[in-house]
Amino acid sequence: MSAGELEGIISKLKPGETVMIEYESNSSPEVLLFLLYRYSKKNNMRILVDDIADTFWEYLTRLEIMGFQREGLDSMDVIKAGGTKTVGNVVAKVELDRYMLDFKYYGKKYNEWRPKDEVLINPVLGIYKLFIMADPVESMRLVKNISTFVGNKSRIAFYFINYRAVEDKHPFVIPLMEEICTTVLKWNKRNCSFELKVIKASSAEIEGEYITLKLDEIQK
Repeated sequence: MSAGELEGIISKLKPGETVMIEYESNSSPEVLLFLLYRYSKKNNMRILVDDIADTFWEYLTRLEIMGFQREGLDSMDVIKAGGTKTVGNVVAKVELDRYMLDFKYYGKKYNEWRPKDEVLINPVLGIYKLFIMADPVESMRLVKNISTFVGNKSRIAFYFINYRAVEDKHPFVIPLMEEICTTVLKWNKRNCSFELKVIKASSAEIEGEYITLKLDEIQK
């Protein structure tokens, strides 16, 4: 199957959606970020990365080692939350307080920057790190704060979450996130192929869809 089929799934997502991408530690989620970037360029959509605790730097480093060209990838607009590695075009910075994100301040910075009358592709990288560092009450508050952004029609948000790591610390978080998110995707890697399954969708057209992508086809 081809990357075009993945683009077909992305094209069915609606403005205001919050998409949860569940991945495992060995599944190279950075490849899916690359595909979102390529989709945004092809469709003339602006992409904004929320980079929590240097996760964007980690993604770009691994992509480079895998043989992907960084040119273009490291020019994406970024709202940076915590961390010390500055990559991308940083348009705003938000501090982390005890590993927790001030969502009100983030929302203020986002609204100050966001282009009017455009729908953004908005990958959120590293949110799982906040869940791991939080206690149960803080984790519930984090889920609630994320839920307040569902329906924001200026963006289609993609929350990349290492679900095994979060399950081990707070088993209740993943079911709650699956409930509040409008679409849930699972991303896996099998040898040199990647698998994407739609396990929940706001669009009946893509509910239950399953595609496989080969690494050499993605890199063409």
